[in-house]
Amino acid sequence: MKKRRTIAVIAADVFNDYMNRILVGISEQCRALGYDAISFLMAFNLDSGNLIQQGEENIFTLIKKEVIDGVILMAGNISSQNLVDKFVKVFSHWGIPVVAIDYDVDFCETIYAEDTELFEQMTDHFIEKHGCQKITCLTGPEGNTPALSRLEGYKRSMKKHGLEIGPHDIVYGDFWKIVSRRIAKQYINGEWEIPDAVVCANDVMARSLCTSLVKGGFRIPEDIRVSGYDGSNDAILCIPSITTISPRNERLGAKAVCRLHKLITGEETEPLATLHDGEMLFARSCGCGSATKYSVETSENYHNMIERYEQYYSKSGMLESLMEEENLDGLLHKLNGFAYVVNGIDTYMLCLCKDWDNVEESEDNYVREGYAAEMQTKFVYTKRDTDFVSRSFASADILPDFIDEYCTEPSMYFILPVHFMDRCFGYSIFRFSDVKCAASSVFAEWNKNISTALEFLRVRTKLISINQRILMSSIRDTLTGVYNRKGFNRKADAIFKMAKDEQKMLFLLIADLDHLKMINDNFGHIEGDNAITIAANALNACCDTNEICARIGGDEYAVVGCGYYTDAKAREKINYIRRYFDRYNSSSRKEYKVELSLGYSCSVPDADSQLEKYIEIADEKMYEDKVQRKKQRVD
Repeated sequence: MKKRRTIAVIAADVFNDYMNRILVGISEQCRALGYDAISFLMAFNLDSGNLIQQGEENIFTLIKKEVIDGVILMAGNISSQNLVDKFVKVFSHWGIPVVAIDYDVDFCETIYAEDTELFEQMTDHFIEKHGCQKITCLTGPEGNTPALSRLEGYKRSMKKHGLEIGPHDIVYGDFWKIVSRRIAKQYINGEWEIPDAVVCANDVMARSLCTSLVKGGFRIPEDIRVSGYDGSNDAILCIPSITTISPRNERLGAKAVCRLHKLITGEETEPLATLHDGEMLFARSCGCGSATKYSVETSENYHNMIERYEQYYSKSGMLESLMEEENLDGLLHKLNGFAYVVNGIDTYMLCLCKDWDNVEESEDNYVREGYAAEMQTKFVYTKRDTDFVSRSFASADILPDFIDEYCTEPSMYFILPVHFMDRCFGYSIFRFSDVKCAASSVFAEWNKNISTALEFLRVRTKLISINQRILMSSIRDTLTGVYNRKGFNRKADAIFKMAKDEQKMLFLLIADLDHLKMINDNFGHIEGDNAITIAANALNACCDTNEICARIGGDEYAVVGCGYYTDAKAREKINYIRRYFDRYNSSSRKEYKVELSLGYSCSVPDADSQLEKYIEIADEKMYEDKVQRKKQRVD
């Protein structure tokens, strides 16, 4: 039974500052309103449609309208347009509350960062602080809402200061590197007039522009000033450091939660006052140095939060170590020793589909889409303890119904698929003591290592199973199922050695099927095979756990064992076999009888003796029994 309302956050990957700040806002606001938030992620965020991507996208099949109260959709973070279209189709059909962030969707409300004013302030700074007159705005794609919002801030500032916007002063970019490199080339080649400053709509374009201009012989900021937008660590820590805008991302995430809360409950609420407002960070690329202290703090924080743990991970040898293990239990215990490389991990659960390894099934028969109805937590790590006990829960619940035993308060959970190519194994659940720790991709790499190690274990187990079957088929008689001559030689040698080493009794029974040729000649080989099988069944039925039965010839058998034997116990076995045939012959309605001639050897082997010695003893007694029984039939 669901105890708290739950919001699904669809974000593909979150391993950057911009996305992480949004998640921090979502997490804090959800906690304040008593919601759990489940962020569904992909370690591979591609638009390829290959098997790996299918395995990644499968994680979203967990989302069910019966469990989720609302959805925050960050579709602009998803590379695959086909996947975005699926979300639109499904969520619009379900009719559950959905709020999109930074991406226009027809069926639901979209919330954007309030960045017009901040962009206006940055443009003001270039004009008022640095006396720039000719300023170019490198914004995002034409028609893109955030790109237009930031462009509007630029236009307001230019108009406010009575500055003219020239024909090349507004450039629609791609939020990536291509356009920024192109306009840098045009400045370098003298095709365009060089502006006093360029205000860029994100940090990636600003960094790329600076790098390209420096390579072309320009000095930053002496020849041209540049700013970005996002407040990313990459911008602050690069050379030259980029003047940038740190937007209201936390408030953006919180605002999305507040809007969902209104759609779910009808209650109005405001974002938490403690969440950060946007700010401008002035650095080397505009000629200011006020961000020096901030740069140092950012560098220290980046090292402590991300870089240090990336170094731990890169030196851990985690994948190779996990792949050494020969069973799941060993792998999980080894995994426990690598929790230290994931910064801030509070709780981790490995949830596998029941029969995840699929060893007995064909290679084509495995879960590709969706998850097994029954999931099992195989490994639960917390800062206090680790639990290796397997516990079952319904995949329809997404989170185990016993998760409150580990996490009692409203929380944000990160869920990543555990798979190899399109073969679904299950999923991982992460909970961090501080959501800011999720900015590092180490936990996603950690999860990928688990996936690879599980596949390696599955394949190794499968190969062992196949090899065992091949081995068993090579040492088993195909007609009767008991050991064949090869199997007898292998097993009997080991039993004989044990008897000699431990000075225990060696029991060896030799049997020969009577009048098999007569049965074949008069009743056919099918009946002959029946007699051979019945004889094997009789001998196999008399075997104890320390004994093996073998068909060592066309109509010859052997039983061998090591333990505490007496002649009385040996004769008891022979009597059991005789009674077995009496029962069979009296009820079979066959025109022939199935009978065996039997002989045995029972003694402690001499230290320098060979197995053949005792086989010959038992064989001689068997021949004596055959002669005597034949004489009795004649008489």
